[in-house]
Amino acid sequence: MAETMKSGAVERITIVGAGLIGASIALALRRAQPGCRIAAVDPDPAVRAALVPGIADAATDDLAVGLRDAQLVFVACPVGDMPAVLEAVARLAPGDCLVTDCASTKASVAIAAADAFGIDSPRFVAGHPIAGSEGSGPGAARADLFEGRIWLLCPAGPAQEKSAARLGELLERMGARVESIHPAAHDAMFAEFSHWPHAVAFALCAAIADGAFADAARHFSGAGLRDTTRIGASSPQLWTEILLDNREPVLASARRFREKLDALEAALRASDADGLEALLAAGSRWRRAVD
Repeated sequence: MAETMKSGAVERITIVGAGLIGASIALALRRAQPGCRIAAVDPDPAVRAALVPGIADAATDDLAVGLRDAQLVFVACPVGDMPAVLEAVARLAPGDCLVTDCASTKASVAIAAADAFGIDSPRFVAGHPIAGSEGSGPGAARADLFEGRIWLLCPAGPAQEKSAARLGELLERMGARVESIHPAAHDAMFAEFSHWPHAVAFALCAAIADGAFADAARHFSGAGLRDTTRIGASSPQLWTEILLDNREPVLASARRFREKLDALEAALRASDADGLEALLAAGSRWRRAVD
């Protein structure tokens, strides 16, 4: 690990994948550590043009150029691209550079990282910032996106735990609350309260769009529909990759959801007011406890 990373002062940072999360990391870093130099690597020329000036000091589509002299790398590419990108970063980045990722699934990333860097290599720590929005691209980026939000790290062993502690100090300066979790536990939990809920929101939006009142819904609907379906405006490509990558835990969550939906439909068909109210009350109690 570079001495500057050990002391917490990271001067040269590279972000691979400069969409909403990657660009927001750059903005948060500028606020937390003024004077650091940020390079961005992205294949999209429109994205690169939006980054300079203001978000990154330099933007390129050449990974080798972007990684030159980097002390810390955030990989914020789609999860489907992660194995190839991590392999290339491991090969091209300086040997004392720390690498972390921002993917919404962690088990497959842990496997790809072990292949690329070695098991429990101090050069890599898997991560997941629990922040985002229905927006996408650098135009939706915000310096305060991670303020007060949990940023999960998934160290694979003692060597990565030491790297995670150093990385965590920087993430906390960016406003995040850093916690650790095992990759398999991460994927099971986030299937339940993130990945499957996104799938439900997309499905609800698609059902309304295919119905007789699609146009009326845009005109007459209130906050209830907007709140319920907000995440249904997220990137379809991004969420296709997440759902497929975490398929089995997501399907398990889908089965539990279907049981409740079937019970709700059965109560409606039977005009069972007591059964319907009991189901709604159970959901309402849990939701009130979330805030």
